[in-house]
Amino acid sequence: HLARTNNIVTAVLLALVLALGMWAVPSPLYVAVAVYAWVFIQISMMAVTLYLHRDQAHRAIDLHPALRHFFRLWIWLTSGMLTREWVAVHRKHHAHTDTPDDPHSPAVSGWKTVQVRNLAMYRSAAHDQRNIDRYAKDLAPTRWDRRLFDRSSVGLLLGTAILCVVFGWPVGL
Repeated sequence: HLARTNNIVTAVLLALVLALGMWAVPSPLYVAVAVYAWVFIQISMMAVTLYLHRDQAHRAIDLHPALRHFFRLWIWLTSGMLTREWVAVHRKHHAHTDTPDDPHSPAVSGWKTVQVRNLAMYRSAAHDQRNIDRYAKDLAPTRWDRRLFDRSSVGLLLGTAILCVVFGWPVGL
């Protein structure tokens, strides 16, 4: 639920920034960026909802392997997140909902704190190897993980470079 709220907030803020930018300096580039942003947000929400949440964390659906690879690549390029870390944090959240062991409980830490510190709270839980070992033991690192996807900063840099090539460095950054 928190991820959905953050996606909605991000979408609204991005829409406002783009709308102000198009109003101030109308340009075909802003239209292209607005269309890309809408598509980007939709794919990102599907990657979190379908792949990370339903397919990987809960095993409630079984996505085609090609779709899994696409979503894993998308998440890596856009956030640098590792699937097994996200799954471990999410499963721990379900195991300890709204208790002091919940990695990001608004009932324990307060809604404002979770909104402001959500990334730090997530990273703290995600980088605790005990959480991975306990809550994502079924997601052992693959050869692709060891060679590529475990390098979060490479994914973010490559994703940013792609944006800079497609839209130019001012928009890409």
